[in-house]
Amino acid sequence: MTETLVKDLIEEAQGRRRARRLAVREFRPRRAFAGLTAALLVTVAGGVAAIELLAAALGSGVHPVPGAAAVADALRRHSWHDPDVLPLTGAITVLGIAFLLAALPGRLRGVPLAGSDPRQAGAIGRAALRRTVADAALDVPGIESARVRGLGLFRRGLIVRAVTHYRNPANLAELVHAAIDARLDRIEPMHRPQVDVRLGWRRD
Repeated sequence: MTETLVKDLIEEAQGRRRARRLAVREFRPRRAFAGLTAALLVTVAGGVAAIELLAAALGSGVHPVPGAAAVADALRRHSWHDPDVLPLTGAITVLGIAFLLAALPGRLRGVPLAGSDPRQAGAIGRAALRRTVADAALDVPGIESARVRGLGLFRRGLIVRAVTHYRNPANLAELVHAAIDARLDRIEPMHRPQVDVRLGWRRD
């Protein structure tokens, strides 16, 4: 009995890991255009360099690639510190940085939902998640308005600014936090965001 229970727990954990990988793969932007462009540029540059090096190794005085002779002559006439070369090197540097940034993993489209089935993946939009958290806060008696911020590029948690007309709210902030936790339990996000409830008072 114990061995079966342990086996089921291991299989469930493995299923959750596979489901997490599937969700990340499905909802992360695919930067196919940037990757294809970079691959084509690298392939062309590598092919030209290989042809020129092979011709030089065979002792050929002719450049087989059209335009290579003019480029080689221009490189011989100019140094790295030449004012005419600096803009070109700057452009190449910017292009390299752009391709490097394009190769980095993109931001997930939405918030992936937890699941144990590795064949299925679900997500909820960040704006939709903020709205449902605000609705959960408004369900608490005494809360007149609620505004939710967060889940941005630099802010992983949720900041809930709730307003009440109670002059002495007592444990109202804890009740709002509990209502939001219950709503997140129903949604089951894969990475549960931290919630910071900030309660304000407004005079009637």
